[in-house]
Amino acid sequence: MSLFDYLPAYVLNHAPKIIAAFEMDFLRNLSAFQKVLGKGEKFTMLLQLGWSAELPEVAKELENRLAEAKGAFPEARFIVLANAPGEVEIISKFNEVHLASHNAFLDPARYPLAKKGKRKFDALYIARITPFKRHELAEKVKNLHLIGSYSEKEKEYFEQTIVKFPNAEWSRKVPSFFIGRKICEASCGLALSAVEGAMFSCGEYSLCGIPVVNTRNLGGRDTLLPDFSLRYAEDTAESVAENVEYWVNNPIDPAEIRQEFLNLAKPQKEQIEEILNTIAGKRVKLPHKLNIRCRLLPHTKLLHGIRRAK
Repeated sequence: MSLFDYLPAYVLNHAPKIIAAFEMDFLRNLSAFQKVLGKGEKFTMLLQLGWSAELPEVAKELENRLAEAKGAFPEARFIVLANAPGEVEIISKFNEVHLASHNAFLDPARYPLAKKGKRKFDALYIARITPFKRHELAEKVKNLHLIGSYSEKEKEYFEQTIVKFPNAEWSRKVPSFFIGRKICEASCGLALSAVEGAMFSCGEYSLCGIPVVNTRNLGGRDTLLPDFSLRYAEDTAESVAENVEYWVNNPIDPAEIRQEFLNLAKPQKEQIEEILNTIAGKRVKLPHKLNIRCRLLPHTKLLHGIRRAK
């Protein structure tokens, strides 16, 4: 077994044990976690939502899998972190849940503030090129930067999509530590999916101080977006382009956007900090994105990872 073969989770605190994971990363790998964590072990599991639990089928799977997890770990405490108020209402019927968007756990220090004035691009869309991201709604944006890769199984879809953007700049991948610089080059960010989770990119747009052209959606990305830096487009390419043009011509002070995002995120993050500090009896450090679905240095994995059983 490789030294770096770890389960998709991060240990925030060792004694008492507090673990963070995306809900289905844990729940769909329950048997693998059972091989490592004993049935009688007491631990607290924070579960972030990767997809909208306002969809009945998603909520039902979450309920069923959580029931299975509680049977596997009867001494454990499972806390779901919801991205949207509607999810809190639904999940509270079968599990402990708190409104704490995963964007509230972004580290502001990683994101520079955009400068005032003319930007290189009218709009930026950070999104994997996959159908649910609805890139076609950005086809009429004049000066666009697309950042996002694609899975090999969707290569044909990618090829069919990217040819629709002959004048756009496409970057397959930008290292996470440099993504803020790219965001600062655009007048606004795009959020075009109809359903997903809270969309980290939306939080990143706001921390860099650029406004957002959004579509109506489920998933909770609206929760921490400042109202004054948000415009809703209809589900048409013409409407998206029109709203992009609005932000190009009506810029907002980047510092105001960033500060209001932080104001909205602060109570959500502090609530979770208070809960965890009470459990641990000390201050629990909450790292960037809770260090889940993040690339970690080997020594960080060694100290905070959960190694798979042989």
